[in-house]
Amino acid sequence: MDSLHSLSLSRRGLLKTGLVTALTSPISLNVWGSGASEPYVGKLLVTLQLDGGADVTQLCDPKINTLGEPKINHWADWADPGQEGNLLYAPIGDNAALFRRFGSDTLVINGIDAQTNSHDTGRLFNWTGSNAEGLPSLTALHAATNSPGQPLAYSVFGGGTSRTSGLIAYNRFDGVDRLRELIQPERVNFENFARPQEELLGAQEITRRSITELFSKPDLTPRQRRHLVNHQSALDGRESLAQLASLLPSVSEIEQADEFTVGDSLFTSNLKQQMQASLTVMQSGLGSSADLTLGSFDSHRNHDAIHAALYTHLADAITFFWDYAEKLGLADRILLVVGSDFGRTNRYNEAEGKDHWPIGSYMLMERGARWGNRVVGATDALHFPRKINPNSLEVSDNGIILTPAHVHRAVQKYLGIGDFAAANGISLTDIEDIDLFSSSKQTRV
Repeated sequence: MDSLHSLSLSRRGLLKTGLVTALTSPISLNVWGSGASEPYVGKLLVTLQLDGGADVTQLCDPKINTLGEPKINHWADWADPGQEGNLLYAPIGDNAALFRRFGSDTLVINGIDAQTNSHDTGRLFNWTGSNAEGLPSLTALHAATNSPGQPLAYSVFGGGTSRTSGLIAYNRFDGVDRLRELIQPERVNFENFARPQEELLGAQEITRRSITELFSKPDLTPRQRRHLVNHQSALDGRESLAQLASLLPSVSEIEQADEFTVGDSLFTSNLKQQMQASLTVMQSGLGSSADLTLGSFDSHRNHDAIHAALYTHLADAITFFWDYAEKLGLADRILLVVGSDFGRTNRYNEAEGKDHWPIGSYMLMERGARWGNRVVGATDALHFPRKINPNSLEVSDNGIILTPAHVHRAVQKYLGIGDFAAANGISLTDIEDIDLFSSSKQTRV
């Protein structure tokens, strides 16, 4: 019989009473490390996936229509692109407010070729820097480098890429309530009833004895041993997790899901609660990286209305993110990276939608960024990528097409995590170095 099955059987009575369900749930099993003695106080990394394929010609790489070509954007019939400093934006949704508030802190990277129209491959490439399996996400690499001993080093909300290459575990949450379940497993109903502390401690002790007994078995496979280590780490990390309890927002302070209607479709987003939860974890010092997700960008029909509504919500959510980070004293430590699977076609289909297109963009944000208010990379009038010189960043017929690998290599260097990747054999090789963060360099079109 599998040893882990034996562990479950040995606690069957407790499981029936529900006393240790929270201790051994999947969310707890992912808690990694035995609780670092000091909270993490270094650089923080957050990625925001615009899931489904965001149309960047309606965000940070605006395109007007070209005579003799299919119409690329309806908004171009009545407006010109907006401009804030060196950044251009499409005049839809609340893009104007977004770029007015954060343009000086934003680096836009256009003309990124994801080399695919597949959602899965696009997500993989955009968030690991490789379109083949085997490399960790940027956030996993950052957490493994900087806070491997923290129990919530790497948190994933929504879909999230969550590739780790075995460097570190990740914790997947929906929002603040799931965080509360993790750190307060003794609570059955947060308003009406809590299990007695002695019952929880008794359940923990029985679980520890079961784990110790199983560790003594000579025929454990490596996989079974790793699972037992995860069980043990989940218990050992409880002390550290207690630091988070006092920081969690009360029930009345939790950001509620935003709902908005487009035509006859109702869209719901808990992005602000994802942001609230991830920033609270970071405030506690128990983690350094988080993945956030905003979905519904796969607009094969009714494209303009959907993207306008989503970009209105995005501007509101990003404003909330930075305001909340400021409130928690974290704003000076965060790098926020916004990206998507790929882009959308440079024309509408018969359903007034847009289909999959491999060319997209990233937006990198940091408060007071010396490299902000800049654009690197370019596309032509029909949203095909243009080559740039990797040294000067100028458009050049003899240059290179940017891919997510170039962005990852540059961000790894900026965050100081490239050496860790090299030491673990997971460097991005055979890819040019692009100095995205030089304040003196900007793509000239």
